[in-house]
Amino acid sequence: MSNLHLPVKGFVVLLVLLLAEGVLAREMSPDRPNVLWITCEDISPYLGSYGFVQAHTPNLDRLAKRSIRYTQAYANAPVCAVARSTILSGMYASSIGTHQMRSKVPLPEEIPVYPKLLRDAGYYCTNNSKKDYNSPYNDDAELWDESSNTAHYKNRRSDQPFFAVFNLTVTHESQLSESRIRHYVENNLIPEKPRIDPRDIELPPYHPDLPEIREDWARLHDLITLMDRQVGELLDELEEAGLADNTVVFFYSDHGGQLSRSKRYIYNGGTQVPLLIHLPDKWKQLSSVPAGAVDASLVSFVDLAPTLLSITGCEIPDNMQGRAFLGDKAEKSPDFVHFIRDRMGERYDFSRAITDGRYYYIRNFMPHRPLGRDSRYGYQVQANWRAYEAAYEAGKTNEIQSQFYERKPLEQFFDTENDPWQVNNVVEQPASKARVKSLSKELDRWMVETRDVGLIPEPMVHELIGAGKKYRTLHAFAQSSDYPIQKILEAAKSATAGSSENLLAYLTDKNPIIRYWGAYGTFLHPDQRNSLQRQLKTIVDKDEFAANRIMAAQALAVVGDPDTAFEAIMREAHAADNGYVLLQALHAFQYSHTDDRLSLDHWKAFKDKEFESGDPGSDLGYPQRIIEDAIALFPKRRKVY
Repeated sequence: MSNLHLPVKGFVVLLVLLLAEGVLAREMSPDRPNVLWITCEDISPYLGSYGFVQAHTPNLDRLAKRSIRYTQAYANAPVCAVARSTILSGMYASSIGTHQMRSKVPLPEEIPVYPKLLRDAGYYCTNNSKKDYNSPYNDDAELWDESSNTAHYKNRRSDQPFFAVFNLTVTHESQLSESRIRHYVENNLIPEKPRIDPRDIELPPYHPDLPEIREDWARLHDLITLMDRQVGELLDELEEAGLADNTVVFFYSDHGGQLSRSKRYIYNGGTQVPLLIHLPDKWKQLSSVPAGAVDASLVSFVDLAPTLLSITGCEIPDNMQGRAFLGDKAEKSPDFVHFIRDRMGERYDFSRAITDGRYYYIRNFMPHRPLGRDSRYGYQVQANWRAYEAAYEAGKTNEIQSQFYERKPLEQFFDTENDPWQVNNVVEQPASKARVKSLSKELDRWMVETRDVGLIPEPMVHELIGAGKKYRTLHAFAQSSDYPIQKILEAAKSATAGSSENLLAYLTDKNPIIRYWGAYGTFLHPDQRNSLQRQLKTIVDKDEFAANRIMAAQALAVVGDPDTAFEAIMREAHAADNGYVLLQALHAFQYSHTDDRLSLDHWKAFKDKEFESGDPGSDLGYPQRIIEDAIALFPKRRKVY
């Protein structure tokens, strides 16, 4: 029988087989590059190739000579897990709900993640070994072919392209602790005395000139040199395996850092990263920029996943928010990079920022929270933090250095060409007004377009979404009409700016998120707000959401009724059924200055509080940080602002 007369069923089967054969042939094609991602932790571009004269990074400098060196590369968030969630998904953490550190929010199935897409395309994908994706993907056994401290591309089939990640952790902030430095010295990994004499360190202007700060800077450079050695070993291994000619190599840091006022903070010191990409001759057509050259176009972490998919010949999902900057799907460089800062540890905060590469605008939605009073983790592991705080408390810091421990401005604007350390806020200067207005408008547009969920207080998130609720994920809620983001953003901006004529309307709005911002605005600007006590008490007594009741109580304390406020916050702390609500209640005691009424027994009772294992935030360790700190200080109190 002629093939022209095959039964329809047989024809379909044959067609499927032929298509499958074609797909398999494409997947196994040798004309696809391998990709090696080498990531380090917590460093800004402190490399010799970036002009940092005190660096000793010979392997990375050699790599830079045959790579594209990106001078405007940024993490969209200045902390590891939040930044990594964006790398994984090609989406802003503030769009998918991974913007709060260690939040573990559920993600919808339609959120793309590049390892699965690469595996579907036939790549052997390995991760060695840090995950830290701030999402359930931390526990997804199907995400990688291998993910462990022994995961390696050598375990693939011989005809299979690979994508391999090696995470180098020696520059993580924890490694500057006295015990870790001693470990590295005793194992001959770094010199007994710092390579750079601490007296020769060029300090940034925001750091006071203290021995502990100089020593930590010098030791950081020792760790960077150690990391550079590890990079060299990975590159040598690739060469010895005969794979270098067909492997694209990326090197970058997971965000900036790592001493005080860098990691976790939304300045260049926390967001700008080194990024080197080596394209072997076989794949030099993936970029119009030649090897050894500088690319000053704007690149951020939201672009990494689309770029990876572009250079490997994969389709880029429509819901990825970044753009490919290499390969046949490369797009024009954006005009701006956008940044987020939310809860970076045990303190809630909310800032957004934008840069065009030179001018850098920051909007602080919670200006009452000083940056230096944020996470206590740095103080535990690094001497420079402790010395910095002690100098400030003793009145030994100048105006620039003191900014870190004082109330934030509502807006900040920097010309990074003339002020690379971002210490001179020129937002009020007449010459800045046009650019401030333009960047502020663009930031608003981006927040609305990307459905920024940072406007929602974290404890409320877990009352709005979850199993059995109308919305299972925060991303789904944010796309709905129940999240009128334009109206909410306007309320948040107005309330924080102190627009008193709108506060009553916000406090009585039907939308719970707007009520929250009304209460916060009342707390932030308490002068002549006694007239709002009745509305605040109504929220304290009757609001459906714990986040609103707590914030209204916090406001009530500063507008004239601290007794009612303390009782209300205590009630919420005892009733809290998840870690996020307890965390907000602990904050409220401290920011309302009613924590002076807490006894040691109160703090110990908070410490003993337990949640059901299935409750949101049941394993959130951050409330314990505040509680243990308070117990250790008692009867003194932690200064938070």
